Amino acid sequence: MSGIFVDFIRIQQTHPVGYLADGTYRERLPVVEDGIVYKFQRDENGNWPQDEDGNPIPVYESVSRRFITGSYDSLYVIRCDGSKVEFEGNVGRFCRPDNLFNLDFDGTVQKINEILATYGLPPFSAGDPYYKSNPSEHDNKHGLLVDWTGASVSEVHLTQNFATGSQANAQASIDWLATQSVSHVKRTRAHDTTVAWGRKAGRKYLKAYLKADEMLVHRHGRTKEQIEQDPVYQYAQSHGILRFELEAKRLLLRDNHCRFLGEITMPKLIQLFNDEVQPLLGRVKEDISRMELETLPPAVRMTASAYLRGENVSALLSRRTFYRHLKTLRDYGMDISEPLPNVKPFTTIIKVVEIKPIESPPDWYWSHQRRMSLKAVGDYNHAPDIPSDDAFSYFQDSAVITAFPAPPSQRSQPVYATD
Repeated sequence: MSGIFVDFIRIQQTHPVGYLADGTYRERLPVVEDGIVYKFQRDENGNWPQDEDGNPIPVYESVSRRFITGSYDSLYVIRCDGSKVEFEGNVGRFCRPDNLFNLDFDGTVQKINEILATYGLPPFSAGDPYYKSNPSEHDNKHGLLVDWTGASVSEVHLTQNFATGSQANAQASIDWLATQSVSHVKRTRAHDTTVAWGRKAGRKYLKAYLKADEMLVHRHGRTKEQIEQDPVYQYAQSHGILRFELEAKRLLLRDNHCRFLGEITMPKLIQLFNDEVQPLLGRVKEDISRMELETLPPAVRMTASAYLRGENVSALLSRRTFYRHLKTLRDYGMDISEPLPNVKPFTTIIKVVEIKPIESPPDWYWSHQRRMSLKAVGDYNHAPDIPSDDAFSYFQDSAVITAFPAPPSQRSQPVYATD
């Protein structure tokens, strides 16, 4: 396993209806919507054009998207106007409390197709390849000479977790990443635990953030105390999980031959992710370091921290305490009697942070996800133990967690996971 998974996808496919070229007739697909928007336009005299029954004639109509919500603030969006089917969302997290780990591309598409089937819609398919009749200069330059008749993907988010060893190491990694640039894209830092490169509306948007902190910010209906007691949060915190997420948009997917379902493979997506992330992580690792203050005796940590912030610690401590702390810290290579700019590197308390990719979830993860999903609907006591070796495949089986809505005509309540 590579450890790279899908956290969001936007995919669509248009199905021909009516009489086809071979003479067969294909019925329109079931319409899936949350209402229809009409546009009416007056003529030059200010009157509404009307049909023979006196009803205004719309010049435009659009089927609105239907938002399907599940437990833990999860959702996906679906729409079908009778011919074109559209789907978007993080289907792998639907009715799950978190997305520390998720499905790969094939698993994601499989789940989506199972959802489409509940609406009587055909699955997203690859279709057939065909050569472009009039390729552009850009197409010729990049070898983009083939399109497909099936589904196309306009956005996909690829994610991987990295272990740094502790929250302090993870924070040091974020601080270091905030100094690193990526060619031709803008770097931003919204707050202390996140750094990003690119624009949401651009070809790509790459971000790195601390997963444990993100779980506390986006609690998905749970309290802070519930999050802190969750073994997933504790795992993310104790391992210092640093997460990279690449939001690959249509043009980036196109130029990497990942635009159509027929040409996308997981190895291609892994390569795309690594091409964007490894230039950052592949730089000199010794640059990512931090002051390992926890190795100091507890009595002098506050003094060392104040000194490293540039404060005059001799003015903060009594003369006796100052000299006692001075003696102790000198044993660790820190001389608080010297001005900070003149101090030599504290090699004895500098720790180089090592960032390691996590290629698979812990054995208990998928079993825990199932229990949490069932707990959301009061079925926790009926959740069986799942052998750790089979947890991932067991979770993927739609018979385990349905997490799919009833057809629109039968649905009146939000959708939640069921056994």
